[in-house]
Amino acid sequence: MPVDKAMADSILDTYRNMYREMEEKGVEGESFQAMANTLSRMERLAQETDDIVAFTAKLTTENLFIEFSNAYSETMSNMVKEEYSTGGGDELLLEKTLEAYENTIKTLEDHPNYELLKTPLEDLIELGRSGVSYPVFLRIAEEKGLYKAMEGDMVLREALISDKTFAEFMHLPLEMEKCEKILKVHDKLASRSPFKVADSFEFGLERQKIDWQYAPLINHWNLVIRLWDKMLDNVHDWLDSFCSFAPYDERWADRRGKAYTIRNIKRTQDCNPGIFKAREKIFQEYFQMGWKDIFNHETFLNEYEANRVWYSDEALDLMKKTYPYCVPFNKPDPELIREAEVIYAEKRYKRPEAFQYSSEDKKKFISIFGKEKCDEFFGKYEK
Repeated sequence: MPVDKAMADSILDTYRNMYREMEEKGVEGESFQAMANTLSRMERLAQETDDIVAFTAKLTTENLFIEFSNAYSETMSNMVKEEYSTGGGDELLLEKTLEAYENTIKTLEDHPNYELLKTPLEDLIELGRSGVSYPVFLRIAEEKGLYKAMEGDMVLREALISDKTFAEFMHLPLEMEKCEKILKVHDKLASRSPFKVADSFEFGLERQKIDWQYAPLINHWNLVIRLWDKMLDNVHDWLDSFCSFAPYDERWADRRGKAYTIRNIKRTQDCNPGIFKAREKIFQEYFQMGWKDIFNHETFLNEYEANRVWYSDEALDLMKKTYPYCVPFNKPDPELIREAEVIYAEKRYKRPEAFQYSSEDKKKFISIFGKEKCDEFFGKYEK
């Protein structure tokens, strides 16, 4: 489901208009193609992302605002060079360059790091309006590192900090560790530069090394969670299917009617133990863990602390007691079935705080996306 069109348009229309302006002038070249590629990526994200917060975050963390603005500035500069070659001199070249910077500032007004981004551009404009010639303008800008500042290193660092804060908000320990290492590499490279700006190529290589280092660790972590989560569901649904209310419970309902629902329950009773045992075998072979290891493993403890374990403590305890019975061609102990019926009748099967966010988490969210986005996000998911 794509992002709300009106909200996406409010962000993208400025960039669409800038691209259309260049297109109508018949502009060609690598920088114009870079504008097209960046805008295309923005449009795809608007279709692929169903939440405005996530959409904005992706635009920021992928540096798409900056990439488009830099490509636009280069395109304008190339146009000016063509005009210069046909007559107009340094004065025209300087004026057009400053005009491009002024237009770039306008495009960045909705960017979350607007204040950081506009500062080097304003410094360049102020220098250009000071009365210096175009060659002097270029020399001073280079000496002061203003072009380096335009590469967006300050914004990049802010994005790195936001990545780390978002990982903390989502309670993702490996991602937090990875983001911390990437941030340290960035700061180390920046400290070596006379302009305190990390070389983008060198930083990109170092960042890729860290990404590759953590990719298998994060995949391993996520696979462990996915497998034990499915195992919990297998045991839970198997016990649930024997409860007297099961054929009428809305969780088993299906638009094809009660007859199909009863067949579905029967299939759960017959198949879940076998599916569970197959998953338990994989769990042991690939991760050297058994059923009892789940509840003390770091992945489970982290997901529990993050409120991403849906089942209540009472429901989990009942699953632990059900586990010995969950084997093919067997049935749960009748006392366990009665206990499950009481838990469901009194709606004690779900953790009250499941998938809820703490006040501390909300503060982290605000630090990344702002108060307005926080109200929008939590208003949507915590009704």
